[in-house]
Amino acid sequence: MFKLFRLFLLFCFFVLLAAGICVGYHIREAALYKNPQETVIEIHKGLGPRAIAKKLAAQQIIRHWLDLEVYLRTKKKSHLLKAGEYVFEQGLSLESVVEKMVSGKVRRYKVTIPEGYNLTDVCNLFAQKGLVDRDTCLQLTRRVDWLKDSSAAVTLEGYLFPETYLYEKRTTPEELFKQMTAQFYKKLGEERFIKAKQKGLSVHDLVTFASVVEKETGLGSERPLIAGVFYNRLKIGMLLQSDPTVIYGISNFNGNLTRADLTTDSPYNTYTRPGLPVGPICNPGILSIDAVLNPTTTDYLYFVAKGDGSHYFSRSLAEHNRAVNDYQRSRKKQTEPL
Repeated sequence: MFKLFRLFLLFCFFVLLAAGICVGYHIREAALYKNPQETVIEIHKGLGPRAIAKKLAAQQIIRHWLDLEVYLRTKKKSHLLKAGEYVFEQGLSLESVVEKMVSGKVRRYKVTIPEGYNLTDVCNLFAQKGLVDRDTCLQLTRRVDWLKDSSAAVTLEGYLFPETYLYEKRTTPEELFKQMTAQFYKKLGEERFIKAKQKGLSVHDLVTFASVVEKETGLGSERPLIAGVFYNRLKIGMLLQSDPTVIYGISNFNGNLTRADLTTDSPYNTYTRPGLPVGPICNPGILSIDAVLNPTTTDYLYFVAKGDGSHYFSRSLAEHNRAVNDYQRSRKKQTEPL
């Protein structure tokens, strides 16, 4: 009887030894396996460890689904895997695959909002990126409750800070808009808001003023001077007469600004209404905002585009009219056929 028991123990030992060798070999092979090619895969929220393991194995990211399940249980990391879209680069080991999902290093996309983009431009861009359809996007831009002070704003125009933003596949347009408005307040900082108040400008006035400066010139060096001209006009009660404000108030503008457009009243027409337009006409960059806060001291009242991106500035209407004629003739000559 004792001899049989010893034989049984010996048998069990060899079974366990064989199992250990098999497990050790399995673990070694799993550890040595490398992802053969870069693969993009989305791990949906609520997916369990085994389902994730089978999904990864099907794409050859891991050798076998059991490899991942055993590893997760051994390391007690089954509950740490995060959902999202992942890029599994070529040559990743099982350990690297797990660490990527545990740390949540999901794939990120970029979207850049250029300075001077208005809400329609932003929504067209979002639609091109597949983030949201244009009409839904434009509806979301009315969420002024995302602003710290929404008393004067009717849309998010002016408050979507121009910058490059990173987002994930599951990021919603609402989250992106909140990120952009938060960046607006962060980038401007308390000091700029205090300075605006000292100049008699509310936050809405500041953004509105800066948006006009932004659309008037693409030259950063000119912006403080253009801001200075507009301050001079406001001081003496002179109309701003800014073409970009008129254009913003025209639905489906065709690119041709007419005299009729200049005399057709709208809340944005600074040819027919005194002071600043009712709200921003684009999302200005920090240079335009700083130009309004730190304008050039000047006695200029007029400026006209020279055709090379810069402007000619004048003190009197007579000088301005001569400049307009000169540069109009110059542009006409450039477009005449040889």
